[in-house]
Amino acid sequence: MVSRYLYTCEVRHEGLNKYKVVKGETKKIAEQKANAQMAQWEEQWKRKQEADRKRKEREKYTRSIEESTEEANKLTLEAEEMQNSLDTILIDNLDPRVLDYDSLKDHRVFDQTLPVKPKHEGKSTKPSREDVKYNQKLSFLQRLSRKQVEKQKTESNSQFEKDYKQWEDEEKKKDLKYDQMLADYEIAYNEWCKQEETFFAEQKANNDRIDQLKKDFELGEVSAIENYFEHSIEDIKLPLDFALEVELEYQIETKMLIVDILLPTVDDLPRLKKITFIKNRNELKESFLSDSVMNAKYDSVIYQTVLVCFNSIFGSDKYGKVESVVINGKVSTIDKATGNHIEPYILSINVKKEDFKILNLSSIDPKAWFRNEKGIAAAKLSFVTPVPPVIVLNKEDRRFIEGYGVIVNVDDSINLATMDWQDFENLIREVFEWEFSTNGGEVKITQASRDKGVDAVAFDPDPIKGGKIVIQAKRYTNVVGVSAVRDLYGTILNEGANKGILVSTSNYGNDAYEFAKDKPITLMNGSNLLYLLEKHGHKARIDIKEAKKQLYAK
Repeated sequence: MVSRYLYTCEVRHEGLNKYKVVKGETKKIAEQKANAQMAQWEEQWKRKQEADRKRKEREKYTRSIEESTEEANKLTLEAEEMQNSLDTILIDNLDPRVLDYDSLKDHRVFDQTLPVKPKHEGKSTKPSREDVKYNQKLSFLQRLSRKQVEKQKTESNSQFEKDYKQWEDEEKKKDLKYDQMLADYEIAYNEWCKQEETFFAEQKANNDRIDQLKKDFELGEVSAIENYFEHSIEDIKLPLDFALEVELEYQIETKMLIVDILLPTVDDLPRLKKITFIKNRNELKESFLSDSVMNAKYDSVIYQTVLVCFNSIFGSDKYGKVESVVINGKVSTIDKATGNHIEPYILSINVKKEDFKILNLSSIDPKAWFRNEKGIAAAKLSFVTPVPPVIVLNKEDRRFIEGYGVIVNVDDSINLATMDWQDFENLIREVFEWEFSTNGGEVKITQASRDKGVDAVAFDPDPIKGGKIVIQAKRYTNVVGVSAVRDLYGTILNEGANKGILVSTSNYGNDAYEFAKDKPITLMNGSNLLYLLEKHGHKARIDIKEAKKQLYAK
């Protein structure tokens, strides 16, 4: 089963011993969700550390009766405020937020400092035989002595040669130093250019994807509608250290939205009721809510949360995309009978928009409403009694469609450059199925309409060189330029893929190869494709001139 989400990101908090895989339509969205989850965990960790610190202080610090009583009252007030916030989840979320696509975009600026090109120190003054230093005037008597004249000349020449050699050595050192600085600069500058190129490519890919999501949503594209309402639910803020996780399926024919929501368990709710100062023992004592009270409060929290989700969906549906919503609520817990992790559904309900719009949410009893709408749930949700969903969510990626066989009809009489484009895409799928099938790989072809630039996706299980590989097929008769390779790179980033392969019946320009260099991109031209076919026992041909003649004839 292939997930509809294009990018995933793992987050872990060692202190809380928590782990989660967050998902998103783009790398940026997944990172935003991961950062939000880490921020929430970090805040929870800080509160836990602060509570532990205060508890230890209370244990070792002798306070006056007044101080201890004041501390107990303060902590009790905090506990009461937390418990009260659980009772007002619905009231606090009556105004749903309409998704602003621009807020999902990456508006950062590239802030890496541009390396500064080094400057040469410049040459020092070159020694010259005409310098006064080497032409000292002799006295009248010295000039009369030939020996003195020769001696002075020899000494001057020797000094000049020594100074000149020293000057040459120093200049060579400066040149070598400059050459090294220049080489280091070139490395740093090239790295900066790569970082800048990658930054803007990722930013553009993310923002283009957001623009496409908005456009697709307005056009009624299923995945974009699912993405829109996923954000509307995940924006709901609960007064808990818990974030709602959702998976959605939109049925365009009936305008029904099916939502699977991971809900908190009763153990995720705070139990602290109050803090009391015990005078005769000089200690603060914590009191907790009873199991029966917690079970009732848990029911209230869950039914309020479900109502808030419906309100968020219907309230943010300004375009009339949804007529009814099914919510299947599940929890992540441990089966006490087996010790194994389970995620059973504990409630399921189907509500029509027309029925929901007449509700007065400010005065409603969430549990009574749930029963009135014939929702399915156990009498006490905290008992985690599994219930069957009203409608089961389909988690398959609907971009993928069944391929069909082409290769059996291909021989050296077939000109691949004139092949029907859908046949060509299926041919490429078959070729790569052969390539990846030897180690258990899988190749799926995408739908022809608005396929976001992906013609096929390969899933290679090899732990070192494998992963997700996006494949684009271009049945071109002209040289493939850099724009097609840039588009592929953007698709790689958006899909969260490990690699991209561009297959064409034609050749690539130098700019295309230059851009692909140092990136996880493989460019396969017509010759490479014919070789791959022959490798698997099939022959074909590519005649660009013939293809152009047929094209012009049309």
